[in-house]
Amino acid sequence: MTEHADQLIDQLSGGLKRRTMIARALLHRPRLLFLDEPTVGLDAQARRRVWNLIRKMNKDGSTVFLTTHYIEEAEALCNRIGIIHHGRMISLGTPRQLRRRLGMITVEILRSGSGTDYRFFPNREEAAEFVSCLPGREKVLMRESNLEDIFVELTGQKVLDK
Repeated sequence: MTEHADQLIDQLSGGLKRRTMIARALLHRPRLLFLDEPTVGLDAQARRRVWNLIRKMNKDGSTVFLTTHYIEEAEALCNRIGIIHHGRMISLGTPRQLRRRLGMITVEILRSGSGTDYRFFPNREEAAEFVSCLPGREKVLMRESNLEDIFVELTGQKVLDK
């Protein structure tokens, strides 16, 4: 950001303003840091730099509370995740604990004309057994479950649904 040192904050782009706010929050090397959607409005490179900075701060002993609508951001950065729905904490745990509660493996069944059904299984063997019993007319995808699956199953809505 050195090349922008002579500019007033009002003259900066939205992404540069965001980076400036993050830098300001980190100047005093806080032991406890609250970040509310820190990467909104950042390009992919700046976003990754912020992620690396958050990881480094955490490794160096800072506790970082992060709110985000970006599920991949939570998966990439967080050791513990709390899912809040309508102002209430409905689940808390490590990403692995949350995935285990739902099922480590997700089977997506793409039904022609009627959307996608999701089924969750504790392991690949049980998922494969389920898939082998399907009639074979549907397109099926088997994959590891993720935090978005957990959020949707717990809340009944996609992350940015209103």
